[in-house]
Amino acid sequence: ALLNNTPKQKYRTLFQLAITSGARQGELLGLKWSDLDMTNNQIHIQRTFTKGRFFITKTKTSNRKIDLGPAVMSELKKWKLACPANELSLIFPNEEGKPINYTNIVNRHFIPALRAAGLPKTRFHDLRHTYASLLIDQGENIKYIQSQLGHSSPMVTLTVYAHLMKTTNQEAACRLESAIFGDRSQNGHKKQKRVKLP
Repeated sequence: ALLNNTPKQKYRTLFQLAITSGARQGELLGLKWSDLDMTNNQIHIQRTFTKGRFFITKTKTSNRKIDLGPAVMSELKKWKLACPANELSLIFPNEEGKPINYTNIVNRHFIPALRAAGLPKTRFHDLRHTYASLLIDQGENIKYIQSQLGHSSPMVTLTVYAHLMKTTNQEAACRLESAIFGDRSQNGHKKQKRVKLP
């Protein structure tokens, strides 16, 4: 709904990348076309644009490669053809070829799209939380989620998103039993063939 109500291609692609990569807003604004790996379907986060300046990522884990799906890759390829050339080779430049102002993104494009879609007002940063929440809900490995988010350790990821972890998981329990007992039945005994008695 958010994407369908974002008319401009640049911002629609930006929002889709935010949702499907979990990258921070400063990381998204600092992206250059050289950071997009079209062979491996990844985006390389190695800088951020904050408070009018470019910075290298603060930590080793923040400098990372994020896996992207085919849909967002397709949109990025389309946007590359439409994107005006700029000296900085930014993926999302403003009209002058400089990094976009974050406040302008939110006030002029993000909030209007939310309103048009009938969605509650939320922060742009919550797209990152949505990404993480969906990966957790899908049962992805916490170490993988940590590496994609750029957290310093899995413990940070667990601390931030512990409330989303399932307290029950019957599928996991069944998989465990299957691994231990193989073709045994639920009560731990091998299934017996039914024999018709005389």
